Amino acid sequence: MEQRGTRALGGPRAAFDPSRPPVLACHPVPTGPTDTSRAVLGVIPARYGASRFPGKPLAVLWGKPMLQHVWERARAARGIDELVVATDDERIAAAARGWGAGVEMTSPACASGTDRVAEVARRRPHAAIVLNLQGDEPELESHAVTKLVEAMRADERLPMATVAHREPNAAALASENVVKVVVDDAGFAIYFSRADLAGASRGGPALRHAGVYAFRRELLLEFAGWPPGRLEIAERLEQLRAVERGVPIKVVLGERSFSGVDTPEQLAELERRGPAPAAAAL
Repeated sequence: MEQRGTRALGGPRAAFDPSRPPVLACHPVPTGPTDTSRAVLGVIPARYGASRFPGKPLAVLWGKPMLQHVWERARAARGIDELVVATDDERIAAAARGWGAGVEMTSPACASGTDRVAEVARRRPHAAIVLNLQGDEPELESHAVTKLVEAMRADERLPMATVAHREPNAAALASENVVKVVVDDAGFAIYFSRADLAGASRGGPALRHAGVYAFRRELLLEFAGWPPGRLEIAERLEQLRAVERGVPIKVVLGERSFSGVDTPEQLAELERRGPAPAAAAL
């Protein structure tokens, strides 16, 4: 979760407490009656006004809007009971509806994609697990998403999980644009960083992190109300907000590399290279 907005740091930082009432960082949304009792909700947050790449979700890649690639690969994962695109932009909403996606309109006050996902989750009180699937990852690995859901369902004590993979190109791990994670012997995240963590570029034990997350709904809603912590601000990585508060984050190992698109240049490189095969959901 890269930081896309800044909010003032203030007040004491408390550890995660599922008994506390949730607080949203964006405008509250009336819950109202729910029409679903599905356990796993997948949300793809998408915004039009990215500073480095305006209109990014609708940029055409391999003949389709980039967001459509994410949607199709998320649909191929097993275990997601409901999948929606969350946006505050009617252009994105109209395009997504055009290829058959469910759409939830969210507040323009949401400071990050996670806040947008939390707003949708607040409308789904029966969604026990909520997935945050980034709208700028057109090569999303469907099987990794399946494994993420399976991990959360297998252990109800897990509050949060994410995906990482082994990066064969060690030199790529030296870049601050590549987020790294180191894990303990039980497969839980110790730390995330943009730095060359644990000598990753020299063959160290760090994994390349992918921006895909699973939350217990109660944690997600509380997470969205926490102010950014010192590590999050320093690294510009939103997931460190959970690490600082002692939230265990299970790291699921994917089978292949996939990463997000942040600039038009990265999109052009993907267009030249062509799509990687989608891993089977199994």
